[in-house]
Amino acid sequence: MEILPFRGLRYNPQKISCIGQVIAPPYDVIKDEQRVTLERQHANNVVRLILSQPYEKDTDTHNQYTRTAENLRNWISERVLIQDASPNYYVYDQSFTTPDGQAFTRRALVGVGKLHPFGAGMVFPHEKTLAAPKADRLNLLRACHANLSPIFLLYSDPSGEIEKSIVHFTSSVRPLIDVQEVFGSTHQLWRLDDAAAIREIRSAFEDKSLVIADGHHRYETALAFRDELREQALEWTGEEDYNYMMMNLVRMESPGLVVLAIHRLLSGLSADRITQAIKQLPESFDVTIHANQRALLENLHALAGTCTAFGMYTGDGNYRLLVPRVSDETKPPVSKRLDVTLLHARLIKNGFGIDTTIPSHQTQVSYTVNTHEAIRYVKDGEGRVALLMNPTLVSQVNEAATDNKTMPQKSTYFYPKMATGLVFNLLNS
Repeated sequence: MEILPFRGLRYNPQKISCIGQVIAPPYDVIKDEQRVTLERQHANNVVRLILSQPYEKDTDTHNQYTRTAENLRNWISERVLIQDASPNYYVYDQSFTTPDGQAFTRRALVGVGKLHPFGAGMVFPHEKTLAAPKADRLNLLRACHANLSPIFLLYSDPSGEIEKSIVHFTSSVRPLIDVQEVFGSTHQLWRLDDAAAIREIRSAFEDKSLVIADGHHRYETALAFRDELREQALEWTGEEDYNYMMMNLVRMESPGLVVLAIHRLLSGLSADRITQAIKQLPESFDVTIHANQRALLENLHALAGTCTAFGMYTGDGNYRLLVPRVSDETKPPVSKRLDVTLLHARLIKNGFGIDTTIPSHQTQVSYTVNTHEAIRYVKDGEGRVALLMNPTLVSQVNEAATDNKTMPQKSTYFYPKMATGLVFNLLNS
């Protein structure tokens, strides 16, 4: 895989004294209330680029995307954003504490990776995508000709050769950016400009493939944008800037790579439907009832990595632990035996009659990583069910992806989300 250094566009510290005031979470997790807060926080907050809002009188030539492009041009001309003089890699360390109190540091190498279509054996997706987010991001990319946020990918490096090169550099150089406790974590960024380290890292990636952890929509958008420009070009070499995109690359074996479970919240169910689904559970599941949430979670977590299991709460005071019965003697592919696959097929679809492949049914399913929020969701309304899960293993993500199988949406939650705004990539070609 070709992973190159690039001339990063960054906030100018002489103009922006506190970088914590201008960075933001990824666009797709920012809710309206937080967006407004970020906009008010600073006139140059990156949310004004990644999540510009439409106006009623917008036209084809003046709209949320053209406003973003204008903002980007103005910030560059005003030197709010400055571009490094030479190509570099960047190193991004994010230190955080998980919801259960464990402390980690996750390290990412930031570079630009060559775009390859899925199926070429270089970049593998692990989740399905939707059309609307891709159309939105494509319009933004067309207007700005810039990667405003890197996507998050995994690479395998059991011996840790790439990280050794990175550590050798970062251990003796102070970070350009050091932001304490914003969005639940601290953020440090180094500009890796050592020629020898750059050569070592670039060479080490040549025989590696990548698995997308977060950013499937943006990767497919970058492919579509590349294809558009390639068709329009009088000459095309394959080395133009738009053949690459900015990536946060994290070692798959890293102890700082944390995946949380994403629980399913069902709504719009009749009391009869819920009652009938509960009655049918013993046909497909071994069911154990626990008296409280804590007991359920202890037993659910004890089964993580050993067998498929779910928790279910319907508001009737019973906390059910469900273990699907496995009848097949032959081992199915990983995509068929994942917890999330079995949950959707056996319980959400067969039990509650919700088929998430049907657009009209998708509105009945929402998601949260917070267990207490999931239980409270049921207690606060009628016709609701909380389905609790164990996290998907990184090894399962890799196995499914490299087997060219995709998981249901929201199969993984790599925790925490990476900050947007530490560095950008201009597509000048």
